[in-house]
Amino acid sequence: MQRDLWRKSYGGSLPQFTCPRCGKGKLVKQGDLIKQEPRHVTEHLEEIGLSGQMSDGRFVGMLICSYQFCGEVVTVAGGYTTREEVHWNDDADVPERYEFSKYYPYSIRPAPVVIEEPEKLGAEAKKHLRKAYELLWNDCAACANRLRIFAESLLDQLAVPRQGKKRNGKNGELDLSERIDALEVTRPGHQKALNALRYVGNVGSHEGEADFDDLLDCFEYLEYTLIELIDERRARLEAKADDLLRRKGRPKSK
Repeated sequence: MQRDLWRKSYGGSLPQFTCPRCGKGKLVKQGDLIKQEPRHVTEHLEEIGLSGQMSDGRFVGMLICSYQFCGEVVTVAGGYTTREEVHWNDDADVPERYEFSKYYPYSIRPAPVVIEEPEKLGAEAKKHLRKAYELLWNDCAACANRLRIFAESLLDQLAVPRQGKKRNGKNGELDLSERIDALEVTRPGHQKALNALRYVGNVGSHEGEADFDDLLDCFEYLEYTLIELIDERRARLEAKADDLLRRKGRPKSK
């Protein structure tokens, strides 16, 4: 996960995200972003004498995949702020004026992929993960809730039962915490990451709040967890190492 790519705002321009469809091309801005300042903002800036020096409003635009055999079209929309900055040019001994804009995306659809997704990730789990990407800029609490739903679907794919003996000793439907405990018995090492995601998801679901940076942490946890649980990368590397040890470094026989 390229952590610095995911921000609540972007100065100057939007980054070139990787295409969510093909995973090969970059999303390139098609023409200029369309910016519009609301009338009430224009009138207010005129009243306080700052018209032409700053602007706040909305923007929309299109991002096109650069890969010639894809060409996916992604829409982006949000808010913007523009401020005029004045710097003194010592050589010319005159002031120079610059405009600097910041963009605050509300929606990027289809959303760029935040983390590396294993090829073996199930369709149901992947559906919820992709929805979480869309919600990252639009509604952090809803994104947290969708990540919690994703965790349940991931456990389904890993054959962790939804019914069984609960902590109180009775048989019934297992909650997410109990299912995470059950996974720890058979696939240890991921309880802390999944419980951190569960807590963030619970707060998003019940209190309607979630922190943007906490969500990025959750995505990072998930990326590592998926690499281990679905892709089984460590197991495959250890198997290769075992084979080399068995052969004591000698080439494979032909």
